[in-house]
Amino acid sequence: MADRSKRERKLISLMINDFEAAELSEARMSELTSEVENLSDEELGDMLTTRLGLSGASSEAELDEALDNVSEPELISGSGLDDFTRAPDMSHEPRPEEREG
Repeated sequence: MADRSKRERKLISLMINDFEAAELSEARMSELTSEVENLSDEELGDMLTTRLGLSGASSEAELDEALDNVSEPELISGSGLDDFTRAPDMSHEPRPEEREG
């Protein structure tokens, strides 16, 4: 059975897919996160079941399998939603012209 944090991330991923990535502000992302975190376990499960097109009688295994097929945008699959800054990822290797020597 998927843990609650995984279920929350996957539901947020499904919600993000409803928006254009460029349209999603930090404030809206924070609002979505808060809304999902405040759902009861039953509401979270029901919402995921509906969003994934599963029947109400779906087993936990079916839900977990469907969740595994939901891709998470990079901004939430990393170390957490608290790190969402909309700043470019500067952790790449330097360009050849930026390298010393």
